[in-house]
Amino acid sequence: MTDDNGQTAQLSRAGWLRVSPVWLIPLIAALIGMWLLYDTFANRGPVIKLHMDAAQSIQAGKTQLKVRSVSVGHVTDVSLASDYQDAVITVQMDSDTAKLIGDDSRFWVVKPRVGPQGISGLNTILSGAYLQLRPAGEPSGKRRFKVQDTPPAVPANQPGKSLQLVTSGNNRLSVGDPIVYQGRNVGRLVDSRFSVGKRQTVYKLFIRKPYSKLITDRTQFWMRSGIQFHLGSQGADVQVGSLESMLVGGVTFGVAKGVKAGKPAENGDRFKLYATHNAAKQDRYDRRIKYVMLVDQSVRGLSDGAPVNYRGLRVGTVEKVPFYRNFHLERFSELKIPILIAIEPQRPSLGWTDWSDAEWRQKNRRFFKHGLRATVKSSNLLTGSKLVSLNFDQNAPPYETKRIGKYPVFPSEPSQIASIQKQLSDLMYQLNDLDAKALANQVKGTVGEANKTLKQVHQMSRRINRLLAQRDTKQLPAKLNQTLKQLRTTLEGFQHDSPAYKQLNDTLNRLDQVLGNVAPLSRTLRDQPNALIFGRPEGEDPIPRASH
Repeated sequence: MTDDNGQTAQLSRAGWLRVSPVWLIPLIAALIGMWLLYDTFANRGPVIKLHMDAAQSIQAGKTQLKVRSVSVGHVTDVSLASDYQDAVITVQMDSDTAKLIGDDSRFWVVKPRVGPQGISGLNTILSGAYLQLRPAGEPSGKRRFKVQDTPPAVPANQPGKSLQLVTSGNNRLSVGDPIVYQGRNVGRLVDSRFSVGKRQTVYKLFIRKPYSKLITDRTQFWMRSGIQFHLGSQGADVQVGSLESMLVGGVTFGVAKGVKAGKPAENGDRFKLYATHNAAKQDRYDRRIKYVMLVDQSVRGLSDGAPVNYRGLRVGTVEKVPFYRNFHLERFSELKIPILIAIEPQRPSLGWTDWSDAEWRQKNRRFFKHGLRATVKSSNLLTGSKLVSLNFDQNAPPYETKRIGKYPVFPSEPSQIASIQKQLSDLMYQLNDLDAKALANQVKGTVGEANKTLKQVHQMSRRINRLLAQRDTKQLPAKLNQTLKQLRTTLEGFQHDSPAYKQLNDTLNRLDQVLGNVAPLSRTLRDQPNALIFGRPEGEDPIPRASH
């Protein structure tokens, strides 16, 4: 028994020693694989999710993520989001790249692109598109990002100032458009958003150093266009810019002539964006004395920003057309159109005085009493634009102080053309009120009478022609000449010293005496026609006297 047990133990140890060394190879390979797997998972970077509207040109296992043309990751999956609203790109980052990912990281697709910055991405025509990363300033645990449609307009960590431009007009600008100052590119538009509630577009721009020192609280921004055309009272003014300005446009800025530079602007300051340089120049005056005009004529062609002139010199601006607020317009205006205007004392045309706002209002009331009136007139026949003209009218009706809300009323009167149109309109109304049928009958009767008169005139003219055609009528001039000769012969006999002349003179004297004697009789018969029968009264009737 003892021998059998010892023999069995010896055989077991021999079987163990007879295991083949070949089995060590897969064991070592497994260990190496486990080590490589551990090393891969231990050293690879984070996995991030990128959301895009469309995953165009993005391929899993091929598209790379780069920073400054150096690959830092690759796309491992392209799929749709759970709500099917966008595409989700899964990117596996390389090791030691977690520090590149943070809240302010930016991603975009690099591909052939033509934009305000020029032509870029031509190298991707052969190699294909790839994702570009702008590293974050501070790393964080954020792992989901939105891929931008365009590259960032400003490089990261570039010194300068970020400002905002606000506009309510139809000014079309794009992200990346240049900010130009005196022909130099000093910045870019980096963002654009529209406020539905305020109905305003807010542009975010970045101006790099050292040009950011040019921006102060008095700086004005306006649209930059290649061609500027201005048609005014002094003629047409055309300015042509560079080819870049015509193709790209952008924004430019400056400080109005005669205005102090002011304080340096701070990051985030807001400025108004004007459509043209001329609009910016006209809006640089901050002192405004506002009035309301009540107009009873057409205001078509009169727009916000139109000039207010006094004898050709600009003294103010039209603020709002029409100007309706929470007040009872019928009380004063009788359904007239209200217009808000502003007198701007800072304008050069009013630089002859330094009155305060209260003094201006007092002086204007005095001017109103002396006939100062506002009129809406045409400023350009080609465009149909209008302006407000101020002038003194000595025949103006007396001024009555009125107010619309918190604004005093600036007295106005219609233009001469409007007055003529009103007179013509009144005349047409009067003509319409006439009884045309009765008037036509009268005209018809008058024409009939005139025809009868013309017929009588024709008959008379024919009779005269027949009379002139008779033989006796034709001999009448010869007989008249003969009679005149006889009269001349007779008058030659009446000389001053001839007997006939003396006899005629005596006869005329006697005739004069007879007429002198007859004159009292004629006066008596004129005053008392019955004097031939009753005789001439000897005196007036006696007047009885009262007894004492």
